[in-house]
Amino acid sequence: MEQSSKTTVKFHVRCETQRGERLALVGDLEALGAWDPARAIPLWTNSKKYPRWSCSVTLPCNTWINYKYCIVDYGDDFDVATNSGADSLEDGQKEAQFFSEDPHPPRFVRWENFEANRRLKTSGVFMRVDDRKFDELFNEMNEARIRVDYGHVFSRLEAPSSSQSSSSSSPSSGGLPSKLLIVLYRLPVIAKRTSNGWSFKWDDDALYLTSVGLRDGLQGKIRFYWIGILNCEDDVPEDEQEGVTQALMDRFNCIPVFVPKVTLTKFYQGFCKGVLWPLFHMIIQVTDDGGHTKQFDRSLWHVYCLVNRKFADVVVGVYHESDLIWIHDYHLMVLPSQLRRKLSGAKIGFYLHIPWPSSEIYRSLPVRDELLRGLLSASLLGFHLFDYARHFLSACTRLLNLEHESRRGSLGVEYGGRHVMIRVSHIGIDPKRFQEYQKKPEVVSKTEELKQKFKDKIVLGAIDDLDIVKGISLKLMALDFLLANYSSYRNRIVLNQVAIPKAARVKENVRNEIRSLVNQINERYGNQNYQPVMYFEREISFDERVAMYSRADAFFLTPIRDGLNLVPYEYIVSASEGKGQLILSEFTGCSRALSGAVRVNPWNVEEVASVIDRVMQLDQNEISRKLQADYKYVTAHSTMEWAESFLADLERASEPINRVTKLGLGFGVGFRLLEFEGFRHLSTDMVLHKFQKSQRRLLLLDYDGTLTRSGNHANRMAHAWATPTSAVMNNLAELSQDTRNIVFIMSGRRKEVLEQTFEQHPRIALSAEHGFHYRWNRDQPWQVMYPDADLSWLEVAHEIMVSYTERTDGSYIEEKTAGLVWHFVDADPEFGSWQAKEMHDHLESVLSAFGVQVITGNGWVQVRLKDVNKGAMVKRILDELSSNTPDFVFCCGDDRTDEDMFAFLETTFEASEHHDGIFTCTVGAKPSNARYYLRDNDEVADLLAVLATTRNRAGAARSYTVNDFHLSEEEKSISFERSV
Repeated sequence: MEQSSKTTVKFHVRCETQRGERLALVGDLEALGAWDPARAIPLWTNSKKYPRWSCSVTLPCNTWINYKYCIVDYGDDFDVATNSGADSLEDGQKEAQFFSEDPHPPRFVRWENFEANRRLKTSGVFMRVDDRKFDELFNEMNEARIRVDYGHVFSRLEAPSSSQSSSSSSPSSGGLPSKLLIVLYRLPVIAKRTSNGWSFKWDDDALYLTSVGLRDGLQGKIRFYWIGILNCEDDVPEDEQEGVTQALMDRFNCIPVFVPKVTLTKFYQGFCKGVLWPLFHMIIQVTDDGGHTKQFDRSLWHVYCLVNRKFADVVVGVYHESDLIWIHDYHLMVLPSQLRRKLSGAKIGFYLHIPWPSSEIYRSLPVRDELLRGLLSASLLGFHLFDYARHFLSACTRLLNLEHESRRGSLGVEYGGRHVMIRVSHIGIDPKRFQEYQKKPEVVSKTEELKQKFKDKIVLGAIDDLDIVKGISLKLMALDFLLANYSSYRNRIVLNQVAIPKAARVKENVRNEIRSLVNQINERYGNQNYQPVMYFEREISFDERVAMYSRADAFFLTPIRDGLNLVPYEYIVSASEGKGQLILSEFTGCSRALSGAVRVNPWNVEEVASVIDRVMQLDQNEISRKLQADYKYVTAHSTMEWAESFLADLERASEPINRVTKLGLGFGVGFRLLEFEGFRHLSTDMVLHKFQKSQRRLLLLDYDGTLTRSGNHANRMAHAWATPTSAVMNNLAELSQDTRNIVFIMSGRRKEVLEQTFEQHPRIALSAEHGFHYRWNRDQPWQVMYPDADLSWLEVAHEIMVSYTERTDGSYIEEKTAGLVWHFVDADPEFGSWQAKEMHDHLESVLSAFGVQVITGNGWVQVRLKDVNKGAMVKRILDELSSNTPDFVFCCGDDRTDEDMFAFLETTFEASEHHDGIFTCTVGAKPSNARYYLRDNDEVADLLAVLATTRNRAGAARSYTVNDFHLSEEEKSISFERSV
């Protein structure tokens, strides 16, 4: 959905002023006076609010602004005590007046007492910014000062008109989402083939009993469709698929994905339930049933990808721009990447309904990277608990070397130049449905039967899947211990246990153990009129479920690992008066949300038995209070509230819509690269064209990661030995021999390293330590950018780094003349990142009095002189070439230290006649100040080879590179004919 282009920002700040003085706001935007105090925006206060000042300004949305406060003097025309204009701080029109419109323009007194600017990125429809105190610069990255109102998602989603409903291709008016595509493994429709054709009905138990609430909640607010496998026992013949699809579309808004049953068996029971389900529930199966080491079946992974691709084909077929796509559960984890290849700007949400395992367990999966990349192609990822989100982020850090961040209370990961939002929220139930069913005659009748059956008995209810992770055996062991040690419960307490068999997950040894324990307890403590355990191994109807909830005195669940379990929620809204106790395993996904539940460790059977005894001793007043608190929570967090909140975040997700470049084929997920607005892949032909036409050329090339291959590790030896290939060195030498070219190596390395590397190439210019040392050629001496710089801080910084190095295995210090670098890539990723953040803050606080800068990059923390950076070095180079300004500049780098020179060049040549000959290029598709990117240093080497050999190969047949894949088929044909 298209967001508003304007944001209303309300600023608050405290400032004590003299009589006649007033506070004003001025910044770099025209709406903020463009740094002219005479056009600043006045802040308002009054005798009740003083010394708190406020103003509201309407600014462009999604824009970084720089601003400051200043004090101006109105003389006696302004007095806080009599400020009639500030009776209401909500008067936006008065607050937005410019001083220049006032009949008595003020006199400027002073700016805030610090050099830096305050900064803010606008977002949403309204922002409230608390800047604390005048003269006190509050950290811009601390989002606690900002509150954002994005508006309510469904208040802006209009129901489609009849004309829109008739055509799925017509987007809804006003830039609103055309429709919502809900993609899940199985459609919420039951299909049966009879002699008279196909019959369909809603499956009210689909999506964990929440599909009814979801349908009712979304109805009339947004046009939505379900996409999934048809829930039926038979394959749909090919000649009947069109008719079935049309019937499902017309009556149920469902779009089926047709997959043969043989393939589905391998997909669902083979990979989903056989591989993913146990691993994601922290169960590693080392051996098979025969005792042999279990091997990963790659063919099942191929089937998994194939089925996901079939889903992708259907989604792409019905998708239109501005639609929202919401994918559910672990069956479709590579679907986001399948869609992202074809729908570059689509807003894709994914919600995982099972746990995410710890990174140590997850890394045992051979296709671990492919699944992670598949999920990271989504715009928004949802998990039930923070534990699961934390495990996922840990896997991203340890396996893909990605960093995550928290922004305004929202977790996120930067991946492939995109920001992937991470959200934690537990799915709810539809309370209305359970409340209505309680009044049905069939349910009332069943409830009465249970009351008579268990008259004068304490009933512990339990509904679980027949699965090892549900901990049914542990529950029975605890009951056995209770009856053995608390004799007063014999003949009084009954466990009413329903175990629902799932064909793909039932293990005979699990089933046999449960049955054995049930028989053992009933034989030991039961008699002709009493059985302590009523065990039912079958499906249970919705009527029976609600009746069971109504009669149970308490519900007793002991899973050892659980993602989604809505049974406690269902029990809370269905329990009869005077009942409603919950005894839940601490591993139950929803246990932390229900304050009235008593949490237990299911492995400690003695503790569980003691808790049952304690719960049964509670008085009715306490039971009612707990039930009321949980009831209020469950009804306030319904399925619809969960969906509404998730879709609101999905709407706000920002995805660039540009041409997609795809490389590679096959069953695997692979990589996908986007070309962003104003930031695209660098064309060799375009660079070569400008290069050939120019007479004064400057090549600014970063060293590590650009000319050398950095890899995933940067240990001491790898860092010391990393050098460009002989081909790259030869091409650099060839370029440097041309008198029209100046080749400058822009490195953070020490000058001794660069001297040794380029010893045989006298015409290559070198810049070491980001420009602190530099020379134009081998025959000239090294120059120092700041010969009188104060370097006394180095000893202090070194002591701090040594203390962290001693406590962080795998880290080391790189010493330079005018700086220090702490490398931690070989340390534990998470611990190294924590230590790096601590060190960054430590260095900044201790060295604040010195003119130094602390920066953190991918696997390193660097402290250096504030005014020494690659941007300053480029300025020095251009100043010395002022009489012969280059008309061609190629500037290439790969990390944060290179952003300074990108920014400087783009700003310097923005209005220059040579701007189209300036190529700033980063290595890797990621957010950057550069205008272009190359995918890796192999492409950098290819480009240098083309430039180095162009004068020797004029008119020669051109060889093809990766860049040719950007050409159309017609262009390829023309280019090939020319080369021939």
